[in-house]
Amino acid sequence: MIDSKDDDSEILNRRVYCNLLYDFYSPLLTERQRKVYEMLCFSDLTPSEAAGVLGISRQAVYVLVRNVMQKLEETENKLHFAVSTERLEAKIKELEAENKLLHGKLRSSKQVNGNEN
Repeated sequence: MIDSKDDDSEILNRRVYCNLLYDFYSPLLTERQRKVYEMLCFSDLTPSEAAGVLGISRQAVYVLVRNVMQKLEETENKLHFAVSTERLEAKIKELEAENKLLHGKLRSSKQVNGNEN
């Protein structure tokens, strides 16, 4: 049996990943590619609605989106900026948590020793 929560989670993770790639590499796209991506992903328009706004066929919207995703993923596969940034942000959070823990221990140690400065 397929769990719809897993499907929803997978879809959400994919969307977050695609938006991360878009954040990094959207300047490499044409204005039309950016417009289609933003209509579908940020404005939640259907391909038919986007096609109507742009005056193109629904098939053309699908082709544009496929090309956008292909370009974003190919660029990430070459440069690895998005993945590297996510790793660095995770490491920063880890170090901040460790720093906070150490500050707490230091304060506790000072209080026990009578040095509250």
